[in-house]
Amino acid sequence: MRLLTAMSIVALAIASQAAQAQGQAARALAPNAAAVKAPSAEESAAMAEAQRKKAEAVQRTRDEKLKRTSRSICIGC
Repeated sequence: MRLLTAMSIVALAIASQAAQAQGQAARALAPNAAAVKAPSAEESAAMAEAQRKKAEAVQRTRDEKLKRTSRSICIGC
């Protein structure tokens, strides 16, 4: 039983080393890939505005759900 446990631990260790080595090889190829250009100030502002609007919409939805839930729980307060 101990031998089987030891063999499985060694096998898992070797497998994780191989997976990690493959990940490092993929990262080594990344510098040869096309460079990602940084967004301009206008693009950055537009992305920030879109993210803000999305966050506000999510917050409004949460508020509406909370009001609906609390109204159904507490009637006549």
